[in-house]
Amino acid sequence: MLDHHIQRAIVYRLALTDKSKFSELKPDGLESKLFTYHLKKVVSAGYVMKADDGTYVLTPEGRRLGVHVLENTKAVVDRAYSVLFLLVRRKPDGAWLLYRRKSHPLINKVGFMHLNPNSSESICKTAERECLAKTGIRARFSVRGSGYFRIFEGEKLESFTNFTLLVSEDAEGEIVQDHELAEYFWQDSIDASDSTLLPNMPLLLTHYQSKKQFFLEETIQV
Repeated sequence: MLDHHIQRAIVYRLALTDKSKFSELKPDGLESKLFTYHLKKVVSAGYVMKADDGTYVLTPEGRRLGVHVLENTKAVVDRAYSVLFLLVRRKPDGAWLLYRRKSHPLINKVGFMHLNPNSSESICKTAERECLAKTGIRARFSVRGSGYFRIFEGEKLESFTNFTLLVSEDAEGEIVQDHELAEYFWQDSIDASDSTLLPNMPLLLTHYQSKKQFFLEETIQV
């Protein structure tokens, strides 16, 4: 576990980029010797590794931890992360609301907007409120299905999510970009074979197009 704020800051910073040099990771004003000590700690803990070109990158375990490093490390790594996937289509042309990830795991991949459920309100209300707040898009949602995704790179677990898919087919509004971890955009169509898509997208699209309620539990290799 990472108990020191400098160690947590290193993992958080690397979660927002593919790789970083030592000089890019070290905060201004922090003594190099002290920073080196904490960098070695996160390396020995298995969250960060030094690449062949001398830069630092997250390991698979570090990518799973990612921007959630500010929470309890062990709990975050082991638990199924609860998410709501929002499948949003614009009225009247049917364009899809997608987003590009700006953090690990699966940085730069494209998929449906996702967010966390809120214990104080229904998931459809949470989806409506958060979609408007984060993107400027007005949408009404219904539940289409749910399940679990385990995503592996080789033998290393990249992510483990317990998801609910919510659908809106009458969304309206102009996108407002105001989120450091995501870039939102409209797209006229989705090619399920596109390599830039998040690995769960083909399955979500297939079940959405079936127009039936569903539950699935899938393991995906990337």
